[in-house]
Amino acid sequence: MMSDVRELLPLYALGVLEPDEAAIVERALATDPALAAELAELQAAGDVLVSPVEPPPEIHARLLASVGGGRFEKLSARMASLFDVTVDRARELLGLIERTASWEVPMPGLGLVHFEGGPAYAAADCGFVKLTPGTAFPHHAHLGEEVSLVLAGTLQDHTGRTYGPGDEVVSAEGSEHDVKCVGEEDCIYAARAMNGISIAGAPARPPSKS
Repeated sequence: MMSDVRELLPLYALGVLEPDEAAIVERALATDPALAAELAELQAAGDVLVSPVEPPPEIHARLLASVGGGRFEKLSARMASLFDVTVDRARELLGLIERTASWEVPMPGLGLVHFEGGPAYAAADCGFVKLTPGTAFPHHAHLGEEVSLVLAGTLQDHTGRTYGPGDEVVSAEGSEHDVKCVGEEDCIYAARAMNGISIAGAPARPPSKS
């Protein structure tokens, strides 16, 4: 009989026994301290298994962004308009910023994320650029109009003008410049470049888009 009760013990700990079987286990527990101790161990193990797990900060931030609670939420509608996507899609894109694996690092201090724009900008190069403080994006020429939306940090162009979160930088076709991250915070901006850019005379197009 005690062997049968021990087989029922894990199910009792989970609370899935029928009332008559639970009563059998409870009577045995009342007279057997060793059995009661075994039950306590099973219940403790079960508590560990079902305890909620806090997601890593990166995943938590990305999830928040996707549901409208991210750090760039106030710019999600502007993102949607800039890339001709829905606000929900814009939030998903902003969530990519929080994912370390999203970023390509072609040179120290510079990170890039490429993605597809909506129907109106399917032919454009679209993505995010991240510059660490003191880093400049290389001098480049615009093969078509480029519009950038600053999301974080302070960006400075070749004329010394600075741009902060929410500012747009519009570069006409044929214009040339470089931009630098100034201040102590990483600069992050979203860019939509029609026909792409060229660096040192060579077209610089993304190898792939996600």
